[in-house]
Amino acid sequence: MCTSLTYTSATGHHFFARTMDFPTTTPWRPVFLPRHYHWETALHVTRTTQYAILGGGRIAADFSAYLLADGFNESGISCAELYLPGVVDYAPAPVAGQLNLTPQDFINWALGEHATLAAIAADLPHVTLVDQPWGADRYVYPFHWILSDRSGQTLVIEPTGGPLTAQLNPAGVLTNTPILATHLRNLNDFLNVDAPDFSPATVAAARSYLVSGQPLPSGPVPTHRFIHTAIRRWGNPPATTTTAAVTHLFQWLAEVQLPYQPKRRHDRNHNYTHYRGICDLDTKSYLFIPRTTGRLQQITLTPEMAACRHFPHAFPAN
Repeated sequence: MCTSLTYTSATGHHFFARTMDFPTTTPWRPVFLPRHYHWETALHVTRTTQYAILGGGRIAADFSAYLLADGFNESGISCAELYLPGVVDYAPAPVAGQLNLTPQDFINWALGEHATLAAIAADLPHVTLVDQPWGADRYVYPFHWILSDRSGQTLVIEPTGGPLTAQLNPAGVLTNTPILATHLRNLNDFLNVDAPDFSPATVAAARSYLVSGQPLPSGPVPTHRFIHTAIRRWGNPPATTTTAAVTHLFQWLAEVQLPYQPKRRHDRNHNYTHYRGICDLDTKSYLFIPRTTGRLQQITLTPEMAACRHFPHAFPAN
């Protein structure tokens, strides 16, 4: 499944990047959602965005809605969903007095109705995630979310029981199961850092590991992809230009992407990388490379686009 990271260049330019790995054959594509967009949750409640959003998504097959897998809003905050099977705890039914959402509704709500990460974190105790599928989806997907902003702050939200909370992610990396705390311990164990938490010692060990020329962990296991990406992110000096940063990010994502196997296309458990995406939070640009063509698309959420476009739009996937 997916791999993601936040990144800050030497000039203070902020990015979010991810691979989108999923078994569905539904085409994922860049999607724009406007301000004041009335959208329907999977619980058939209408909500309205306050901020325009640009990201990677798909159109529902059976009702008028757009599902976002990642993206950013006009205020410059980003959010993306990744798989967390085995540990999520969703409510079996809507809870009175709460804002009830299905997991697939979460990004639309977070980016569409908030200007800052602090505002999202403050609203989380009022949100209940409900165990109900989104449209014609077969399953209720187990997600955790990674969020970032132009200050370089990275948060993770993991619905493992009790009120929702946002925790700091000092590594700026997230893959699928296990939970973030376990990922960080595994990273330190791999680097022979005798501590459970990410620290300057972790960064120093990552740099030493890259200098040593030893191979990075590889393959589809989320723990291996987390360690691989964290060492790449922290073991290399920050890029000195925006172009270099984008080049590094797309290369690092390519190193952990999952191959497409045509013979397994219709297997429900065939996960492969549909696209690599980068959110440039300073220029508010979305860079999108689909598996099918490998062609880079770059779309910018300009002030004019946010103010003057009043309808959602799905850009061509290729």
